[in-house]
Amino acid sequence: MNAAAASPGRRVSIETPEHVELGYELADLGSRFLGLTLDMVFLGLGMTAAAIGVGFVLASFEVSGFVAAWGFAALILVVFVILWGYFTLFEGLAGGRTPGKRLVGIRVIHDGGYPLTFRGAVVRNLIRLVDLQPFPTWMIGGAAMLLSPRTQRLGDMAAGTIVVRDRARGTLPEREALSGAAVGAPVLTYREFEVLSGYVARRLALQPAARARLAASLAGTLAEHLEERAPVPDEKPPGGWQGVEDLRADGRLVALQVAENARWHGRGEGPASRSAQAVGLVRVQTRRWQDYRELLGRAKRGLGGLPEEDLPRFAGLYREVAADLARARTYHGSIQLQESLERLVGAGHNLLYRPIGRSWRALLAWLSGGFPAVVRRRLPLVAAAALLLFGPMVATHLHVQADPDAAHLYLPVEMIARGENAADRAAAGEGYIDMPEGMMPVFSSALIANNVQVTFAAFAGGVLAGLGTVLVLVLNGMSIGAMLGLYAHHGASALIWAFIAPHGGLELTAIVISGAGGLWLGSALWAPGRRTRAEALRRRGREGVGLLAGTTLLLILAGFVEAFVSPSLLPATLKLAFGAVALAALMTYLALSGRTVEDREAAERIAGRSMAAGREDRPAGAHSSPRRFTSR
Repeated sequence: MNAAAASPGRRVSIETPEHVELGYELADLGSRFLGLTLDMVFLGLGMTAAAIGVGFVLASFEVSGFVAAWGFAALILVVFVILWGYFTLFEGLAGGRTPGKRLVGIRVIHDGGYPLTFRGAVVRNLIRLVDLQPFPTWMIGGAAMLLSPRTQRLGDMAAGTIVVRDRARGTLPEREALSGAAVGAPVLTYREFEVLSGYVARRLALQPAARARLAASLAGTLAEHLEERAPVPDEKPPGGWQGVEDLRADGRLVALQVAENARWHGRGEGPASRSAQAVGLVRVQTRRWQDYRELLGRAKRGLGGLPEEDLPRFAGLYREVAADLARARTYHGSIQLQESLERLVGAGHNLLYRPIGRSWRALLAWLSGGFPAVVRRRLPLVAAAALLLFGPMVATHLHVQADPDAAHLYLPVEMIARGENAADRAAAGEGYIDMPEGMMPVFSSALIANNVQVTFAAFAGGVLAGLGTVLVLVLNGMSIGAMLGLYAHHGASALIWAFIAPHGGLELTAIVISGAGGLWLGSALWAPGRRTRAEALRRRGREGVGLLAGTTLLLILAGFVEAFVSPSLLPATLKLAFGAVALAALMTYLALSGRTVEDREAAERIAGRSMAAGREDRPAGAHSSPRRFTSR
């Protein structure tokens, strides 16, 4: 859906596939901050509960050290999932609402009005890593929201989302209130009415000079709607009026606001303010609206909660209520009537156009063909990411090998001490690291969590025009190269390579591919092609998340290898052979998978190549129709 940037304002209007406008009120910074604060409290409580639960289980039963190690390994992974999955899972699976957002009354939706997809939730919350910098001040995210006309942080821009006030779920006032509230049409636009109401509410607190200028400016703008004879207001503001004309202008503006407020909120008096068509619409259609509301209540968890025979009825009633909303606006129905019907249409719209959950078959299709196809399609960026990782690695390797004191520039003290003692460890027949067998599960969990976070950072850094991705790749390359150079200087290269070889090919390939995803995301800002930068950022963010999903699975595999094979007492030649076979298998998979006709079609459909033809990656059920995104 093609959405133009909204002008500054607190409401946005979005046209549905049924060509009916829905209005949303953007959430303000205060509401979002309060929701975030509540979520951080819940997040902390969740991690504390997980730690207490594991500790209680281990303390309540007599368990071996090996079982205890698996318990702590599970705790590491649970905390990792809670930390990174809290916002993503709640927003992606609960209609864009975390517990904090639900309590505050806000939700995340796509800027086309569609419910938040799971992929959108992933993109939005991965970029949170950049938004909260410098940690934990949220200065980058806060600055972006202040500058954005739609109060979007960087994660919202990349995911194509906005945060809006939550709608009441299809509520309607009583019939008597509806039938008695149909009044004449407002003479001002919503924006003009907001500005006028703001003036009337604050005019007594303004300085006389400022009040005079503002009253004169508003009176000139709204001159065609002002009455020639208006009552003089009783209030005498501090400092008095600047002149007779100011007094007259203020009186006219107050009178206009009172009359317009009655029109907007359905409190008109006399037959001149009634709309017979709107009253007739309420009388004829109220029963259908109640039937539709009843179906909405039964479909709280989705249309799957309705019997199959009710689905056509629900779709028909939705279209009819959408048409009634358009009629209510044409007939100049009251603001209560229009907003009530708008809530009903919005609730049905969210149900009909909510994303369809991905099946395990779709995931397997992605892994067998989609992921390798996207990697091949972005091969130039993969090569660039590899250069950014391996170039600094080679340079620092040579630097530290020639000058071991330079290791202090790249490595922590503990790692330098281990490197200086590496020759003695090798002579004694010891490995790179002493890992008791019972601690391997804990080591594996810690490695998986750390490595996945590195790839998350490499991808999220792409939102800064790729600079964050470059920084992550270069720093990691320098760290690895310095370590290799230090061991080479002390004549212990065989020791470190015997540890790195089994898992290194998988791990470094995953980091390179995630870096390519970050560069692809960042390229939207300096090479958007024929699209706008905002549109390119959204599209490339969706594809980048697909790359990240594949690398996460690679890193899980690499973590198990690094914990159970790399530190083992297997001969070095066997470890090197294992690493070579694993890397060859990975390269074969990336080079050949998805090249058959069937796999290529599945890869193009799942990876999003169809978007190149100009179609949106919208949830199932969406129609191809022009969209408007404006503020009222």
